[in-house]
Parts: sequence; structure tokens; C-alpha cells
Amino acid sequence: MNSEPSPDAPAAAGTPDHLVQFEELLPALVEQAGAGLRIADLREESCLRPEIEEQHLETRWLGVASSQVADASIANEALDRMGAWLDDEGWELLDEVSYPPEERGDVRVLMYLRDDIGITVTYRNSPSPWVEILLTSDCRENPAGHQMERSELDPNYGLSSQYYKDGAS
Repeated sequence: MNSEPSPDAPAAAGTPDHLVQFEELLPALVEQAGAGLRIADLREESCLRPEIEEQHLETRWLGVASSQVADASIANEALDRMGAWLDDEGWELLDEVSYPPEERGDVRVLMYLRDDIGITVTYRNSPSPWVEILLTSDCRENPAGHQMERSELDPNYGLSSQYYKDGAS
């Protein structure tokens, strides 16, 4: 018996796999950065325009951690550590972009991909040195009864919301 899903069947974005993957991946990257980054978002979000009432019908997972850092050398060391760790973990480096201050500001970006999860690690010095990790999954269609989820690591976990289980009363 084949347990593989049909390629035509939409996968649910709220599967526990994404929640578990993001809850493992984002804290691991924050630890690798070693630069005091804090998790700002770790949740499922709608891929639909805001005026569409059924926001839960198409969603993706989002994880964000960021922080101001002391200087460019600390930021670049954090990106180097995260990049080396992602390389060791088998992530595919899609691109690395770097602009010195005299060209387009002091900016460096690493972009990685594995399966349907993209990781963008950014350093920018505008107006002060800042490092950010952005994780996203592909958008996926969900069944009508789907309710979006937030990780317990998300700072807004438990806040009342019509869209999230953790805020349901």
C-alpha cells in the first residue's frame, strides 16, 4: 500500500510537521548566531489578501528572530556561524549577496532552501547594525475547518484571536 499523498492533493499548512520543524530550526539558528537574537514570530499566517474573510484557507509558516548587534564584525560572525551550520545540516545555499557601505549600504544576505522551507539570514546597517533570521514555508491550501496555529515560542501565543487556536475561548 502506498502511503504517499497524491501529488494533486493539497497538503495542510498547519501540519504538526511544520510546527515541529520551525520550533526546532528557529531556536537552533538563534543559538548558532550567538548574537542575542530574539524570536519575534513563530506562527502560521495567511497567504491571502486581508479582505478575504477565510484567511485560514491558504497559509504558510513564518518564523522571525532578530536583534540589533554591536557592530558589523559581530553581525558577520553571526552570519558565518549560521551559514556554516546550515551547510553542515544539508541546506542548499541559493545565494549570498553582500554590499559594502559605499555601494548600497552595509548589507549581507544568505538565502537557503530545503524541501519547502526557505531561510533568509540578513545583516544590515540601517540605521544601526541589525541581524534577522526569516523562515518561511510554501503557501498551502487548507480544508474549510482549518484553524491557524502559533507556536508556544511565539511572543503572541495565547492572545485572543479569531484566527488562532491558542486564542480561542
